[in-house]
Amino acid sequence: MKRIVTLQDLSCLGKCSLTVMLPTLSAMGIECSLLPTAVLSTHTAFPAPAVLGLTDFAFRTLEHWKTIGAGFDGILTGYLSGPEQVALAQALTQDFAESGTVVITDPAMADHGRLYGGLSPELVPAMAKLCRRADLCLPNLTEAALMAGLPCREEADLNRCRYLGERLLEMGCRAVMLTGAETGPGQIGWYYTDGAGEAFGGVEKLPRSCHGTGDLFAAVVSGGILLGMEPGKAGQLASEFVARAIGGTGADSRWGVAFEKELPWLAQQCR
Repeated sequence: MKRIVTLQDLSCLGKCSLTVMLPTLSAMGIECSLLPTAVLSTHTAFPAPAVLGLTDFAFRTLEHWKTIGAGFDGILTGYLSGPEQVALAQALTQDFAESGTVVITDPAMADHGRLYGGLSPELVPAMAKLCRRADLCLPNLTEAALMAGLPCREEADLNRCRYLGERLLEMGCRAVMLTGAETGPGQIGWYYTDGAGEAFGGVEKLPRSCHGTGDLFAAVVSGGILLGMEPGKAGQLASEFVARAIGGTGADSRWGVAFEKELPWLAQQCR
């Protein structure tokens, strides 16, 4: 069984980050290890959550893992609160990314043209550096533009995706999968490039969005790649899984997307 470790926060109520990573990757037949950066009372769609930072604990965890010879087939990093947690992600990859370990970075820091609340602009170059060390980075269009030092625009068509992908490759990224791409009329999905070729795909754009869907997408893409899927196949599987989950979510989506009901379908696709 493949083993992946994912580095990001844990929300006690509301479905995102580690609370969606663990069950999703487990359903795909992958052992999922956790390295929490913080514990929050709720996810940030709710106002003023209580937060307990765990950066020091996470560094001590890495030291302990080294003493027991822990190893991972994949490393996935997500939301990080500042440059000090980017340093934690760098330590994780430096100490545990051996030959054959797949490193995937989701630079979850911005959307709709701006950084998430509470994040400093200093995070952008630090996250860009982390993406350059990854085998695959998974930014949305806002994150890609910020890391490339380009204006954030509303355009999300393939021409815009190609332009952003080229800029990130020029910065030193090995491969890029952009999310939020408009891949056709009424379609929303992903665009992938590694400099040698490209792929894109998606699903019908639904008239709503839900908190935590980016984390679900990152989990499925990462799991698919560990299972030997081509990036394009993993991206399409992730899009379809997220769309199915959104479609089954009730009117009040503050609590997160109802992905649990679709886990048997996901598991079937990975057999």
